[in-house]
Amino acid sequence: MDDSGPPCRRCAERDLSCVLNKSLQTLIEERSQWKHTVVGDLGQIHASLQQTLAKLSLPLLPPLQSNIEQALEQTDQHEVNSQEDDAPSCDNSPRISPKEGLPHAPIDSLYQITRLRALRSDDPSLTEQRVNPPVSDFISRGSISVEDAERLVDFFLKRIDHFMYMIGSGGHSGLTSLRRSSSLLTACICTVAALHDPSSNHLYGICNREFRRLMSASMFARRMDQDSMRAMCIATYWLHDLSWMISGYAIRRAMEVNLGSNYQRVLANSNEDAMNNLRIWYILYICDRHLSILYGRPSIVQDDASIAGWEKLMATSVFTESDKRLVSQMALLIIMGNVRELFGPDTGEPIPKAFAPKLMTFSLQIDHWMGFWSTSLLRIHDFIGEFPTKGANLHHHLAKLHLHSHVFRGLQGNTVPPCFQDSARAAVAAAVAIIELVLIDPDIRNGLIGIPHYIHSMIAFACVFLLKVSTQYPAQYIEDAVVFDLTTRAVQQFRTTPVGKWHLVHMMAEGLEKMIDRQRNVHTASDITHYHNGTVRPGIRQASEPNTTSTPLLNGESSYGDDVFGNGFEEGFNFGTSSFLNFDTGTLDEDFTGFGF
Repeated sequence: MDDSGPPCRRCAERDLSCVLNKSLQTLIEERSQWKHTVVGDLGQIHASLQQTLAKLSLPLLPPLQSNIEQALEQTDQHEVNSQEDDAPSCDNSPRISPKEGLPHAPIDSLYQITRLRALRSDDPSLTEQRVNPPVSDFISRGSISVEDAERLVDFFLKRIDHFMYMIGSGGHSGLTSLRRSSSLLTACICTVAALHDPSSNHLYGICNREFRRLMSASMFARRMDQDSMRAMCIATYWLHDLSWMISGYAIRRAMEVNLGSNYQRVLANSNEDAMNNLRIWYILYICDRHLSILYGRPSIVQDDASIAGWEKLMATSVFTESDKRLVSQMALLIIMGNVRELFGPDTGEPIPKAFAPKLMTFSLQIDHWMGFWSTSLLRIHDFIGEFPTKGANLHHHLAKLHLHSHVFRGLQGNTVPPCFQDSARAAVAAAVAIIELVLIDPDIRNGLIGIPHYIHSMIAFACVFLLKVSTQYPAQYIEDAVVFDLTTRAVQQFRTTPVGKWHLVHMMAEGLEKMIDRQRNVHTASDITHYHNGTVRPGIRQASEPNTTSTPLLNGESSYGDDVFGNGFEEGFNFGTSSFLNFDTGTLDEDFTGFGF
């Protein structure tokens, strides 16, 4: 099959491979590469001279008169335009014989008779990475120094990547390997690292602009390699302002090559390359479900055999400890997907009372998930210590908050029906436990640097949930003093977390503090009590034990003393991050209707 482009008229009439077209395209590609190399070399020379002059305390050279990034963009655009033709691109392979088998999909029939290359199906995998291509990127152009880039990549590999199950690095050991393999992945990793590193605020904007430029340029690429898909997974996982857009595009590209079909290849022969493709597919699934929860929108990826059959992978030789953490999240998201199917989108109406038994069924499933994975993840990770098991505990509370908070949907402060009272108390208990973990447990507190923006958003939801409950149901489920103390300490924790100034936790601190101040205006100061050595007087109102002794929080029990826990995390509650968290100003909208109050 010839991929060189549309043939000339003579070759098209004779159904021949067009050698002239091949030669022209080869010449265009060589010319483009030469331009990129020359522009990159000029940038390197200028940057090196600037560093030398600075060390010698001599006057620096003036900036380059040409804008290097703009020159590259113009070069790229010129080369793209020079290769475009008014006619669609076609393949020149021999026509398919009518005696051949039936096509698997209708689009295959259209491809067979038109040969339109854009309709052609690809193999169920991502293309191989190029081997040692010439490096021409924003580092070689002098946008950031090699030293800064190395520091950022090292920060990502050692401090952040394990929160995405070591999938983002893709086996790359450092900057050199990354740059030779993918400029897009390099820019994305540098962007995420600069967002988390408080000493790299001056680099974040440069890296972010370069990643967006490269991402835009890749939108119409004919094929995607593994590193490009990893870059999109990383962006979806950590860059809250880009995650929704990039996630949808990445999933469509993954579906284009039927990435989920690598599941059968792994089961058949434990193929490592197929497992790498499958890990990318699973991360896209997780991100898709996360965003479905945050935005209150339907998810894209369905629970097909490659998703529901994750247990079979555990028996293969390519399954790792990181994969165990990966599928544990998928198992929980499958449960929460069923929750969404039951409750559906938030229409502003209370949920039917007939759903009460199903709430308890889902709650027991989440408890079972916690019981299984809290023991399966006991192995301590080299980089993140006890975070896997404590992270499972946090996810457990997040899931319970998400599940049981549905009972407040559409009530607008009206009395919660008696059949939902246990769920209302469980939701409040889960929110308290989430904030306590962030405040008390050192591993969870340190994990605020590196966890995906989804968990940050859910922690913010727990804070706002308690503030709303204390306002609309005063002293019914939790004391006002407890809410103010928890949320105030959360603000302090968010503000002192050592991340870049554009990180989500700093924006959360500013918005949450404003909300607390507004709430305080309607409560008396005498209601507020403070913690003493990590405990307070009981604050959650229980039907059976209104004042239980405080206990440490490591096994799912709250220091506020209640048994109605079983809390957790994940998919399916109508909580729109774009409306709830205003990322531009760092404010929180306490009147956001997605909370169902």
